[in-house]
Amino acid sequence: MLASQLFEEAVKFLPLHVKTILITQEADSKENLVDFDFIIGTHALLYRELPECALVMVDEQHRFGTKQRALLSALVSKQAWHPHYLQFSATPIPRTLSMIQSSLVDFSFIKMLPFPKDITTKVIAKKDFKALVEHLRAEIAQKHQCIIVYPLVEESEMVNYQSIDEGRGFWEKNFEGVYVTYGKDKNKEEILKTFKEEGNLLISTTVVEVGISLPRLSTIVIVGAERLGLASLHQLRGRVSRNGLKGYCYLYTNIAKSERLEKFSRTLDGFEIAELDLAYRQGGDVVGGVIQSGKKLVWFEMANDEEILKEAKSRLEA
Repeated sequence: MLASQLFEEAVKFLPLHVKTILITQEADSKENLVDFDFIIGTHALLYRELPECALVMVDEQHRFGTKQRALLSALVSKQAWHPHYLQFSATPIPRTLSMIQSSLVDFSFIKMLPFPKDITTKVIAKKDFKALVEHLRAEIAQKHQCIIVYPLVEESEMVNYQSIDEGRGFWEKNFEGVYVTYGKDKNKEEILKTFKEEGNLLISTTVVEVGISLPRLSTIVIVGAERLGLASLHQLRGRVSRNGLKGYCYLYTNIAKSERLEKFSRTLDGFEIAELDLAYRQGGDVVGGVIQSGKKLVWFEMANDEEILKEAKSRLEA
């Protein structure tokens, strides 16, 4: 869905003579890509024979796994024309942040937002459920929309939280305009589009982390928030208040106290959150390897030994 939105925007703003094409797994085009100037697509592009290009751009870089990143690196390095390579991420995962701090990649940090975001983030528990329901009703009464993100679709003994299948009945009984979708739902794009126009409450999984723009969305509730990485939490929270609307993010957890969630709730700064994620998860394999987080350097921790890193970089530059 994100690729489709980018394609629609590109067609809208690019000159008519720029030939643009969209490539996805669902609608795989057999056309010769050499005939196009601007190619937009999903991960499916990594497995296609691509023509020579001058620029490769990757959006939502933190959502690419290490194998997919290896394919991207091969794409931009093995070719004789050596295209420019730009990657975008609101919240770099620990491995990416380690590479930035170690000067393995150049980076630009854009702090300017299109508009100020006013989002209140709260860590809540079972005792707060009644107040949460009242808040959702109040927001919907103002023609705002709300999302509840569940950790899984079906019941599991391995997870100490309700699934979509277990929880949806309550919401459908007590609210009007309730829509349900998840990653493997073949109709999810249609459901999201209908929800955007007509819905009040969306029950979903983390599939809503990226995708369709919901300008009326004011509240997101993340069930089992401690199970998610901080980058994912930040992306989910970023779904609300996208046009200046007052936003709310509720982190529902069964844990008595979570320092990580409390620290996350106190900042909206994506780079701060990335550094916090690095401190908790460590940097993983900085050069090569397949691990995106976890301790790999025995005598040096990227998250804590900043002075050593600065000294090493200054000696290299000298």
